[in-house]
Amino acid sequence: MEKLKASLPDFSEMSRREKLLLGACLALVVALIVVLCISANMRVNMQRNYTTVRSDLGESLYSNLYMLIQTFDMTTVPNADLRNAVIPQMKNYFIASTTLNEALTKSFGARYRLLTDADISSINTAFSAYESAFRNEAPTDLAQADMLACMTRIRELLVARYSQGVLRAAR
Repeated sequence: MEKLKASLPDFSEMSRREKLLLGACLALVVALIVVLCISANMRVNMQRNYTTVRSDLGESLYSNLYMLIQTFDMTTVPNADLRNAVIPQMKNYFIASTTLNEALTKSFGARYRLLTDADISSINTAFSAYESAFRNEAPTDLAQADMLACMTRIRELLVARYSQGVLRAAR
């Protein structure tokens, strides 16, 4: 114990300048520890917010795609107004879905993209087939078949990529 006391500086022998320097160093160490704790806490909060936003966007995408499918199912209802009600409503859900899909992709990376460019193109082609049939006053059977294939693909994506309502990253 005597050796330890001998190796420690005696504060009474220190000059005022040395004491101020030691105090400043201790204050700096304490300040750095406080900044480190605050930074660690902020990082945890940012990660939590990041996950929450990703989850919320994923839920919104799921909801819009689900409603797109549900609205498509109305095309088989007798006397449904496809031209003025069902197809325009589907387009609204599709536009919202592609916007959310793009936001997820840009914000969180390609692994969180749900609809591929091919999926989007296929759905746009099916919408064009409906528009062409309406314009030519032709049957919508071909457009219906195209859109059914697209909706089947979306159902498969929703089952494959969502677990308990949360979008999982692609592998």
